Amino acid sequence: MTEADPVLTMSLAIAEHPFEVKPSGCGTIIQNAKLKVIDPESGASLPRNQPGEICFRGDQITKVYLNDPESKRTIINKKGWLHTGDIECIYDDEELFIVDWLKDLINYKGFQVVPAKLEALLITHPSVSDAAIVP
Repeated sequence: MTEADPVLTMSLAIAEHPFEVKPSGCGTIIQNAKLKVIDPESGASLPRNQPGEICFRGDQITKVYLNDPESKRTIINKKGWLHTGDIECIYDDEELFIVDWLKDLINYKGFQVVPAKLEALLITHPSVSDAAIVP
């Protein structure tokens, strides 16, 4: 989530009174940000314990993309909600878990990498017989 600077979630393990942390948890939303889970197809808000696209709103959300204002328009709607492309579930205890992605892309140091292209590149090496990119 490079679009959220510096942070949107906090691990419950480092809270004043630490909580037991579940494996693969992404933490809980920080107080000065808003979060909603939506159905990616209809845009309707979903209840807790149901996976959907995570959307954030807050002062820490990026204001612009350097030299690429069109990209901002594609992920931040007119009401200021940033559409992450991450399919997550927020449970009753407020913890977030990524369960899937809408886009089959990996963001690495500001670059978007398509896993299939990376796999194709890896198998061109004579020492590699097969490759699979997994989250």
